[in-house]
Amino acid sequence: MTLPTALLLAMGLLGAADIWFFHTRAHALRARAESRAELVTHALRGPTYAALFALVPNFALAGTWLGALFALLAIDLAISAVDFWLEPASRAGLGGLPRGEYLLHVALAVLFGALVTSVLYEASDRIGAASAVRWLGFAEGPPLPLRIAVTSMAPAVLWTGTLDLAAVLRLGTARV
Repeated sequence: MTLPTALLLAMGLLGAADIWFFHTRAHALRARAESRAELVTHALRGPTYAALFALVPNFALAGTWLGALFALLAIDLAISAVDFWLEPASRAGLGGLPRGEYLLHVALAVLFGALVTSVLYEASDRIGAASAVRWLGFAEGPPLPLRIAVTSMAPAVLWTGTLDLAAVLRLGTARV
């Protein structure tokens, strides 16, 4: 799954830039009561992408487990749709969503579509197979540096999701 892993790397890097620059530096979303609902979607995305960053480069999934991976991708699509729906209200007091962030989200959406397509293409022969999860040894699967880079993003995105959840809980009693 080299192509899906490379796409996840690109998505992880763009997502990290989005979080660092737009969510944290420019808009300080974790300090804004108006952004609570948006932060919930970000908190949900943490474990979703942690699972993708850990599973896609390192495991061959078959049967029901591959179906679970597609369910995870569908869940992420739903999270993204809700996030896009909530952003205008969340950012209204800041003058709206910056054009740069909007363009970044468009790029991430295109990459997500490519990710789903590439996983389907590369794993299509395992859809009807017996359910199995097999760790890919170091001699198979994506190149090791790519695997390490993407897998190392799993705890980082889980951490940012945890920070978003903590902000939601802290802001829970704040007035909007």
